[in-house]
Amino acid sequence: MHRAFDSDDIVYSILEHLNWPLRNLRNVAMTCKRLAGPALNVLWSEQSTLLPLIMCLPHDALSVADETINLSSEPTPSEWERIIINASRVRRFIDPNISTVNPKPIVSDLVLRRLFERFPPATLFPNLCAFDSEALLKYRSDISLVGGFMSPGLEVLSLDVSAQFPIHEVEQFLAALPAKARGLRQLSMSMDGGDMAFAVLPSFGNLPKLIALTIHGVDVCMTRQAITNIQQARYLNTLELTLHETAYDHDGGVTALELNSLERLSLSSDVLPQCTHFIRQITTRQLSHVKIEYTQPASPIEITVFIESLSTSCQTYGSLKEIHVKDESDGRNTELVIPLSSEVFRPLLEFTGLSVVIFMGIGNVNLDNRFINDIPDAWPGIRELKFWSHRLAGCDVTFAAMVSLASRCRSLHTLYLTFDASQPTMVPQAEDGTEMLWPAQTALSLLHVGHSQVSEVARMPYILVKVFPDLKKIYWSSHAGSFQIINPSAPLMQQVQEQLWELQNPLPDMDEGDSGDSEYMVGWKGFRRLRQG
Repeated sequence: MHRAFDSDDIVYSILEHLNWPLRNLRNVAMTCKRLAGPALNVLWSEQSTLLPLIMCLPHDALSVADETINLSSEPTPSEWERIIINASRVRRFIDPNISTVNPKPIVSDLVLRRLFERFPPATLFPNLCAFDSEALLKYRSDISLVGGFMSPGLEVLSLDVSAQFPIHEVEQFLAALPAKARGLRQLSMSMDGGDMAFAVLPSFGNLPKLIALTIHGVDVCMTRQAITNIQQARYLNTLELTLHETAYDHDGGVTALELNSLERLSLSSDVLPQCTHFIRQITTRQLSHVKIEYTQPASPIEITVFIESLSTSCQTYGSLKEIHVKDESDGRNTELVIPLSSEVFRPLLEFTGLSVVIFMGIGNVNLDNRFINDIPDAWPGIRELKFWSHRLAGCDVTFAAMVSLASRCRSLHTLYLTFDASQPTMVPQAEDGTEMLWPAQTALSLLHVGHSQVSEVARMPYILVKVFPDLKKIYWSSHAGSFQIINPSAPLMQQVQEQLWELQNPLPDMDEGDSGDSEYMVGWKGFRRLRQG
């Protein structure tokens, strides 16, 4: 065997590339003595349930009834040893994402009790660094069982507790985390799958390594207290919250609280004002990513106030790199009109470091050329720009303005923008009066034109192929507003797509008298007719 395989780093690097399908690793483990141990380590390193470990017991020691695995006889110490060996290889328990169509058997209470009586979880899994309580399936909310998995080496914990448990037991569990799992770097908590709101406890200051916190179910009535407690995590850089309830605590005239280490903020709620309420109560110096999701349509004034709140909360305009805002109700209530002009989004031009700007489904967006022309100077590093919705709106952005925008933004690779291509395109001209197209831009690979108005006189295919030679995909909205209304520009966009493809893939130059290639030519022409027919 090559001497390179004497290095564990090289061995594990190779095995990581062989880990799918799993039979590759099994074959290595069974056929190569030198690599058997590392291959088994990789095979067992990530599990989604305790089932594979229990199946290490002899089959005659187990029985299955009603999709539940039970003990049919007491395993011997040597049989338990099979579990111990492989449990020491487990490093991560992840969400099993169980299929309801073909569910797997679960392990009975008796089997778990016998197992953990002999070997407490923290002892059984000495190398465990990530634990998702969902891996315990129906026992995922058993705080006493989950608590057994806590250890100083645990770095990632995802926990969902049942509202049936007394709240003081939940508080005791969380308060004990600093003592039992002091090395935690990522913590995710929810109650009843995030459907129940609960208070944020002030124990994060005792988790000195905590850098990522997710809480599904923060009561907005106690927003300020929640932020105060979150402040205790001095090195927190990622915060993800799901907000509940409808009444807010008072924020008028109250000094905002600093979250100076925060870089990534994700908020989801039923209504946008709950997210705005939270943002208005914090200030940040390093915030680089903002993600907002809500499930009920927001009014123009609510969206305006939200965007203005970002300008107040972000103390360093150049630090913000990405902003994602999505109305999850888009596709429903399409008759509801939410007019959004360029002025709503203009405060975002202050954030000169933006590279990703995404607004999905938030309303009837009607931008103008002035705003579009300001983007390249404001966001020179923009890579992804999306303004998209099922809702129809007027269109004051011309096709020429869109092309100019994408041409000047040299890193832009994805653009979702509705524009007006129903008129002849005003192409820049040279001093002698001849057309001088915009400089070619080779980054743009995906263009979604939404509900753009399209006409042949705009010469879309010709201009797109000349200015964006690497444009691979062009899409449009097939329906306008309601799903019962067909987008009137859809047939023309189909033609644009076909013509763009033909211009990007021209027919080979051939002499008509070259009979040897005549069959090839007929094939190409037939293919074109098929595409056009």
